[in-house]
Amino acid sequence: MIRSKGKRASRRNRRSRSGPNWPRVFKMAAAFVMPVFVLGAGGYGLSEYIKIEQIGADYCYKRSDQAQTAVFLDYSVNGDLSGAQRRDLVTALERSYAQLPPNGRVMIFTTARDSGSSIARPVFQICRPAQDAAEQEAIGAPSKPEPNLRRTADDARGRFGAEISRILSDTQDSAKAAQESALLEQIQAISRYAGFQGRERSFVFLSDGLQNSEIARFGAVKGDMPSVTRFIRRPDYHVIKPESLAGVDVTLLLVESLALPQPGLNFVTHDEMRRWWPEYFRVNGAASVRLERLRRIGGS
Repeated sequence: MIRSKGKRASRRNRRSRSGPNWPRVFKMAAAFVMPVFVLGAGGYGLSEYIKIEQIGADYCYKRSDQAQTAVFLDYSVNGDLSGAQRRDLVTALERSYAQLPPNGRVMIFTTARDSGSSIARPVFQICRPAQDAAEQEAIGAPSKPEPNLRRTADDARGRFGAEISRILSDTQDSAKAAQESALLEQIQAISRYAGFQGRERSFVFLSDGLQNSEIARFGAVKGDMPSVTRFIRRPDYHVIKPESLAGVDVTLLLVESLALPQPGLNFVTHDEMRRWWPEYFRVNGAASVRLERLRRIGGS
């Protein structure tokens, strides 16, 4: 019994004197170090990825020189549009989107009851992303494979089309119909919108031109639609005067669905509308005004 204990003790002593089990130590160290190394490398890769500029959910890269297009839709007229007029409108909106430079932003404003106010708030906005490597490089965005760029551009175009369809569908909802056609007030609100202050701006304005608010009731009240020169001299004009539209290219989509004059609108003609609105935008600084008539029936 005594010799047996001595042998076991002797073996323990020899193992102790022989030093640490280095292979086992190395395995334990590797088991600890490798995950830390991998995690560190992954973290570095993630941080480098985060540094790469990413396109936003609105398909926009943040740029100080971003082109901006504001689109105003007067809900009071869309319910009266014929099928041909509605198609012309969609074509005009799609053209406005397609003509944006890469990364240009389009914003949709309406007179819907839940959106019209003295403070402009777009109901939808989106950018036209680059469609190829040349456009991507032109805006200084990170390079991407052309198939990826085309797919992103197609996705954005599809989303724009879907939103336009939704917005035009909403115009048929009587619950959203505005109580007034405060056109001049809306132009002022859009001119003050923080997202519409860039150097390259355009404005698409769709309406029948019949201003109808406490400031004026075009056609309904005699004298409420004098010449633009006389109108801007009114003492209360400062209430609705827009910020300067200097440099803005305006496309005026004038809806002509009603015969003018007519009972209740005895003091205006379509010809007067075609002269008055382009002049109003020019007086307020617009660089250019292009008038397009969305015409269904004749009028004087």
